[in-house]
Amino acid sequence: MHLNTSAGPSWHICINYHDSEPPRNMSWEPHGLSKSGFIQASHHGQSRTMPAVVAHRGRLWCMWSDLAGDIWYTCTSEEKETEFLPRKPLGERGFPLMAALDGYLHAIVALDSGHTAHFVLDDDNSSRWVGLSPVFQATSLPGVIPIQPSSKSCPALAVFQHQLFIAFVEDGVLFYTVWVPDVNTTRPSGKWAVPQRVSVPSPQFNGAPALAVINGGLHLFCSAESDSDSNVKCYKYYHRITPWFEVSDVTQGRSARGVSATSYGDSTYLGFIQDGPADRSHGIYLSSYSRKDTSEADTPEPIARQTAADAPQITVLNGRIHCIFNDNTPTRDLRWYSRPILKYDLSSWMGQVPGDTLLSQLTIPGTHDSCARSNIPYVRTQYLSIKQQLALGIRFLDLRLRRHDDGQLYLYHGGVPLGLPGRLSFQAVMDDVWSFLHPDGLPQRPTETVLISIDNDDHSDPQKEYPQVFYRAVESAILATPSYEDGSPRWFLDFSKTPTPTLDQVRGRAVLIRRYCADPSLPPTSCQGLDLSAWVNDSPDFTIVTPTGVRVHLQDKWRFLKRIPLEDLIATKSGYVQKIMTRAMRRPSPPDEDYDDGESEEEVKDWYINFCSAVGDPTNHGEVAQAKTVAVGAKSGWFGGRWIEGMNIVTREYMETRKEKEWLRDDDDDDDDDNDTDDKDTKDMKKALVTVTNRNGSRIRIKQRGETRTRRRRRRWYRLGVVNMDYPELPEENDIVARLIDVNFLNF
Repeated sequence: MHLNTSAGPSWHICINYHDSEPPRNMSWEPHGLSKSGFIQASHHGQSRTMPAVVAHRGRLWCMWSDLAGDIWYTCTSEEKETEFLPRKPLGERGFPLMAALDGYLHAIVALDSGHTAHFVLDDDNSSRWVGLSPVFQATSLPGVIPIQPSSKSCPALAVFQHQLFIAFVEDGVLFYTVWVPDVNTTRPSGKWAVPQRVSVPSPQFNGAPALAVINGGLHLFCSAESDSDSNVKCYKYYHRITPWFEVSDVTQGRSARGVSATSYGDSTYLGFIQDGPADRSHGIYLSSYSRKDTSEADTPEPIARQTAADAPQITVLNGRIHCIFNDNTPTRDLRWYSRPILKYDLSSWMGQVPGDTLLSQLTIPGTHDSCARSNIPYVRTQYLSIKQQLALGIRFLDLRLRRHDDGQLYLYHGGVPLGLPGRLSFQAVMDDVWSFLHPDGLPQRPTETVLISIDNDDHSDPQKEYPQVFYRAVESAILATPSYEDGSPRWFLDFSKTPTPTLDQVRGRAVLIRRYCADPSLPPTSCQGLDLSAWVNDSPDFTIVTPTGVRVHLQDKWRFLKRIPLEDLIATKSGYVQKIMTRAMRRPSPPDEDYDDGESEEEVKDWYINFCSAVGDPTNHGEVAQAKTVAVGAKSGWFGGRWIEGMNIVTREYMETRKEKEWLRDDDDDDDDDNDTDDKDTKDMKKALVTVTNRNGSRIRIKQRGETRTRRRRRRWYRLGVVNMDYPELPEENDIVARLIDVNFLNF
């Protein structure tokens, strides 16, 4: 096998992300306690070295070592995303590193004592960090860090191939070690490998290493022999048998002062000090690399024209790239800036969709069992709260309720109450939805809607015999919801008058999707919500025609009881998901457009609801396949521990492949103008037609000399319907929610 060790990727400022126009305001904005971006009050946010920054479970997390060497950490508030909570002590002294791996937050601390500790945080509402096994025994990371941080003794940490990698320099030698998670565990556990040399023979290294995942490959940078930029060595990781090969330095020496990296979809972003150690201005910059772009390198982008003592640390959360750094002053205060990387805000993306678009024409990301944040592994399907899901771009919520003896409704999953040790009420969930749809202090017209699917979690015989009890309980809760101040209702309930509403008709409102049975004493067409009470449990393909005439095509195959490897389970499930997606995409153009393919205009009003969620039998058959395992992936016990990608990655890659091969093809690519099998009359007719582009960007054929327009091919309307997921934010670099939303903008 020939390895190209000289060519490196090209760099550019990746502003046109997701094949779309940039948002109007791409500038860097300060956050925190002031317009200067301070993250903590007074001297509480001073860092002697570069901080550790990650996005984890819908929040930003920051950990740092203060000027005295004590380690502190904080995260952003769920109530106010633009502020960090007051700091908390870790109880250790040294240099911290952090990484989010498959939903768990890891902290690696190079202690001042010379040892290295490994902690993990499983509950984002807790301050209890659990210590795991020491990083390694054979040697130790350099732990004595000078008061004046020079980044010379700082190790580097990165996540690659669902493992933790650490690089460090000891006695001039560059080492690395890997933490490999255990297979089929419900809690994070694993083992650190014995450190190995990166290069043999090895040059004399004297700088701080930096790790970055670029274009799917792990890169390791470190200065050798001197501090000059030209002597930065770069290695790329290939395989555990022959791990590292020297390649050209894609950062062009900028990693000499350290570099931070984060990935989001097809893009990788690097943060660094512009000219390495020789630079006296300490200006901080951002570059990005897209695996699909081969353009020449562009000038790096300054980050708000700020300066830093050490390399800025970057991460992506909710479609924005965030940068936190210690400023280049004696106090080294931590400061925070961010800018968008999408053409829309994930919290208000529906505002850019035309109001006359039918709900059935949209691609809507959703979650399965949206409130199941239980600490019981086989109950949990989500890490994010309802507020965090909505901020991520989710617009379909799947709620399972039970009625208590007091008549109130509470959230459940499979008979297990949610929100323990208390109870999570339906009212509390809807309060979060109302706050999202109409934020306090924002007078603008609402742009969003949220589809609320409700099912009765209690399937006992009394519930089946008397369905009106649960129906009336939900009805009472909805009717008790006050109207908005202008008198407009908060719920959209009546599908008899408007079987398929437009987006404008439901902006600022919750749309009821009813899976529970109606009150049998009521006429079916007068019952609340879109009636999906004929739902077929555990079915890969079924269609419901509601009493108001709406066709809804669904896929909800979720239970795999036969003995089946994880890889086969995911392949089977993804086949069901992709089948429904393909059917949704084949439907005709909007009703106001001409088309002649014989399909009914009503088919554009068909709904599609798709679930990516599934579980395997945890006890008797196959591998342990929890909801998270299927969604995120896991190491397979069947094939020597090989990593199996989960539904979130598989679905995202399927959409990307279809988009490149089919969705972006010119409408006339398949035109048969040159088909020699046409008869003479057909060829003469084609010669009389010319191709023009209409106001919607669709290419149509019209007759010359003012004759009546003839539509040769209808404009294709792109939609996938509702796509529901478990853990939609995972894996951490995945952008499946944004990819789903992007499909909507292929139409405009």
